[in-house]
Amino acid sequence: MQKLGFFFPVVTGKKDANAAVENGKYPFFTCSKQISAIDEYSFNESAILLAGNGDFNVKFYRGKFDAYQRTYVLIPKDASLLGYLYWAISLNLKNITSNFRGSVIKFITKGNIEDFEIPFIDDRETIYQLQKCLEKIESNNYENIYLAHLRDTLLPELMNGKIDLSKVEI
Repeated sequence: MQKLGFFFPVVTGKKDANAAVENGKYPFFTCSKQISAIDEYSFNESAILLAGNGDFNVKFYRGKFDAYQRTYVLIPKDASLLGYLYWAISLNLKNITSNFRGSVIKFITKGNIEDFEIPFIDDRETIYQLQKCLEKIESNNYENIYLAHLRDTLLPELMNGKIDLSKVEI
């Protein structure tokens, strides 16, 4: 067993949730399951993002992003463990957040994360396979974003008659 704090420093974002902007350049991670946007970034890493209050959830991201002050940004010291740690946190999320504090707004603390123990499997093939699964999810997420953008661009054109599909055979 190994404490999560062994794998990464536990830090949070510094922004207020209202720092989000519409159509921002970078992802902005808050405690919501939905990802917002922002025009500046504070991180340019591969990170696991753990919502520290409200709707406890876990995400991951690689690249430039920013985070809300109650979102934990967990950047592994060993980048090859990102997949393993993401799955370990995801599968144990209920246990990690079971010691929440607060009666109105539930929240977890830095210590809840740092002190939580996970089994560590030092099997490079398993770690590699978990990383590959994470990369596939990442690829699907990017494709979903692209397709949503394509839909949002083309649908208005179709609706106002600028695009004619009457001769397209399906």
